[in-house]
Amino acid sequence: MLFIINSKAVILVFKQNKMSKRSLYYICLVFGVFLVIVTEFQDNPDLILQIGGFCLLMLALFQLSKGIKELPTKETYIENEEEE
Repeated sequence: MLFIINSKAVILVFKQNKMSKRSLYYICLVFGVFLVIVTEFQDNPDLILQIGGFCLLMLALFQLSKGIKELPTKETYIENEEEE
């Protein structure tokens, strides 16, 4: 909590720690894997929980993979033509 003193008023500002999207996707990934594993070892597995776990897992993997940068082309690694 911060106090900001203005010329006419005191303003209270609450800092909120926001969770980044990346950490939310990691939580979805872990929760999805957990759901799939737990429902796999039940005597009567619930199909809805398995599908939900797989959907969470795939969503998290897709969103996390979008953040991976592309590799530079091979041409940028060549320093001399004689090295090849």
